[in-house]
Amino acid sequence: MILFIEPVSKNIGMYVPAYPLPLLEIAGYVKKQRPGSDIKVISLPMDYGLPLNPAGKEKLYNDLLQDISMLKPLGIGISCTAISQAEETINLCERIKKSDPGIFTFIGGYFPTLYYEEIFKRTDAVDLIVKGEGEIPALNIIERLEEGKDPREMEVPGLIWKERGKLVCTRDTERFKLNEKAPLDLSLLRKPDAYDVLPYSFSRGCPYKCNFCMEDYIRPKRVAVPYEIVEQDLINLASACTAREIVVCDALFKSYDLVPLLRKLDMKIHFETRCDVFDPDIIPQIHDVCGTLVLGFESASFSTLTRMNKVKSRDHYERYLNNTISIFKKAAEYEIPLMMFMIAGYPGDTEADLIESYNFVEKLSSYSGRAGHIFKIGECHVYPKTKIHDLALSLPDVVFDDDGVFSQNIVRRPSCVLNFEKVIAYTERIYRLSNNTEKLQNAFLKMVPFFRFPASSLTDPVIPDHCYKDGERDILNANSDHLESLREVLSTLMRAKNNELSGERSGRVINL
Repeated sequence: MILFIEPVSKNIGMYVPAYPLPLLEIAGYVKKQRPGSDIKVISLPMDYGLPLNPAGKEKLYNDLLQDISMLKPLGIGISCTAISQAEETINLCERIKKSDPGIFTFIGGYFPTLYYEEIFKRTDAVDLIVKGEGEIPALNIIERLEEGKDPREMEVPGLIWKERGKLVCTRDTERFKLNEKAPLDLSLLRKPDAYDVLPYSFSRGCPYKCNFCMEDYIRPKRVAVPYEIVEQDLINLASACTAREIVVCDALFKSYDLVPLLRKLDMKIHFETRCDVFDPDIIPQIHDVCGTLVLGFESASFSTLTRMNKVKSRDHYERYLNNTISIFKKAAEYEIPLMMFMIAGYPGDTEADLIESYNFVEKLSSYSGRAGHIFKIGECHVYPKTKIHDLALSLPDVVFDDDGVFSQNIVRRPSCVLNFEKVIAYTERIYRLSNNTEKLQNAFLKMVPFFRFPASSLTDPVIPDHCYKDGERDILNANSDHLESLREVLSTLMRAKNNELSGERSGRVINL
């Protein structure tokens, strides 16, 4: 038995009731190559609930460890894609090792790929880290475990471990050939019908090199999944569950040829794209299957976008803004809800940069239609070993919380003429230019039910007792069986907490 586990994330604001796509793709590939392997994929938040406090976390882990004791896995692979999962991933490994030291633990994802040194300094409970894409390394690890051998004794690319106090790194892996990707197999999940949202990836990688993004460290080139594999996957999803909402994990959405298939399967698609990549003239052709359109916008300031490496020239900048306006107008015309991602207080920003952004989105908001829009804007965070960290260090007046890889690392002073209080004031002003219509709210309650909710609100008395595990208010049931009744009160709760929705990200982090 091999288990793959998605850990808890402390950031509930962007929680999506979806299966862990990276783990399901890796597990499916291993299962295809080794049909006799017994493999299961566990999502802690979906299968066990969302812990809301330390007491809830203890109950959750006790239940999980009891199940692990019964299943007796040879190895457990854990996905850690976000910084908000990092400490919980380490905590999970330590609890597994304390419960059964013989279980082989291996972890992978964006965070371990970039911060493997910090993880091994923090704990001895991780046996192995997978650097980069996981299919081939995971196959080799499981092959060795099932043969009764130690995966660290084999020169498999993309592996890192600690031996006698020193790190051992094998050579980097080559890009995984997507024509070898296994079809999605929802039977590997514990509760295939518990998911309201179905994530899917039409491609991997991104050719752009924005300096706030980690994609360039793993997959600096976009490679599309072959059409025939996508077709089979979507058919499998449609036949295996009742959900019909597809969230596309694709750095650049260009797969418009898939729209007829989505229409045939009665599926809605939600996807993110760049403001300078998406063609607004496509909207009339896809509006009936497009549930939500998310734009990676970041800023309206030429200076800021240049520092981000998002625009290359003044001409590019003009196209960037003009195309954003065209997308906004066309989405309003065809009643597609819009979300725009923005960052406030980027290293080097002045108040003039924030004024430019405010004035531009104020203009955008005047084009809003009945579907509505949200400006998702937040403070800037600077993490070690990233290009944005290098940028912040190169600018003498930038002040940020240099707290290490496991913390928030908030930019407190983007420049000598802009302080944090003024940054937060602009984030609130820009957020309040949103047009939170009923259609947009319904879409968000489906996709990200706790979007911008302060963590403390998830124990509010307005939420019925049956939405919690065992009736106690320390673990929230977060799968489709319970979310439907929970959504009925979230709109009321959102109105009550309206003044808190534009606060700092730290307010949406669970204290575990």
